[in-house]
Amino acid sequence: MAEPASFAPLFMMVCFAIVAGVAFSGELPALASKRTFAAVLLHRGTVAGNNAGSYGVYVRSGDTTWTKLTLSNIISFGLGYYGRGATPRYYLAGGNGVHRSTDGGRTWRILTSWRTEEILCIAPDPVDSAILYAATPFGVFKTTDDGATWCNKKNGFRKWFIQKLIIDRDDRKVLYAASEDDLYRSSDAGERWVPMNVGGSEILALLQHPAHPDILLAGQEDEGIRFSTDRGATWAVARVPFATSIYAFGSSTDGRDLYAAGWKSGLWRSEDGGTTWTQVWRADGIEAIYSVLVDPEDPAHVMAGTVGSGVFESFDRGLTWRGAGLSGAQVKQIEFYP
Repeated sequence: MAEPASFAPLFMMVCFAIVAGVAFSGELPALASKRTFAAVLLHRGTVAGNNAGSYGVYVRSGDTTWTKLTLSNIISFGLGYYGRGATPRYYLAGGNGVHRSTDGGRTWRILTSWRTEEILCIAPDPVDSAILYAATPFGVFKTTDDGATWCNKKNGFRKWFIQKLIIDRDDRKVLYAASEDDLYRSSDAGERWVPMNVGGSEILALLQHPAHPDILLAGQEDEGIRFSTDRGATWAVARVPFATSIYAFGSSTDGRDLYAAGWKSGLWRSEDGGTTWTQVWRADGIEAIYSVLVDPEDPAHVMAGTVGSGVFESFDRGLTWRGAGLSGAQVKQIEFYP
């Protein structure tokens, strides 16, 4: 089963100039040095405290307490971060464009002016802060001047609805983009895209192994996981007991523990690079899991963002779990950022 329907896009230009303006700002509590961020896509009931009907970007401020950073209701599809240099940059893939914060989330500025409903994924270049990629229903958009102008890089795509986008760990000019019909690869920073012939259904999640970058994982709609050990030259079906839609992957820093989750199937773990998977958690009432995060400093600490049930966390690699707040929220992405 596919993800809940998102809002329909309106209009987009192929290349356009940006008129950047303040999207939302205001006074927020002091921010800690190590923080957990959550992008809340939609809501069912009360999200936090008495703030019913609210969604956007939240930062964890207690065991089950979260503070909202975005002071307007902005549908949040994903997060991004650039940490080089003196000024770290935080990004939000929002329902009305790309947003950026340079003060740790206190204030945000919109970088895009085209009229579209969905920026589905954001991928900052790991070296050059002026370069940013955005996955959209109209292809991959790229800026090389810190958001002043954007161009649609869709040469080679058969279908343009791009769900996920990642940058290769070894070569930042190599990109992988999940479209409706296949996984595509660019070796020239998005100028041209080539289908990778993964096979099967639509790809909803992507992961490149952190320790063995030749290993790629693709989570598919209703068909589980396909994996490649040769950077996408060939693909095989992973051994999962039953087919399901996979929405999210997570990994420990060393790649010894890989996690996958999706529609009504709980959380799965692989200890052999993605070939075989074992279910480690499934809870009645949790419809689906949208996001998985493994603590980079503690691989036993795993967090899961659900569809409608908020955030859960485990401190023993998924053996036991507790609620971590944001009850009622559809949590699209969880990240640790400074």
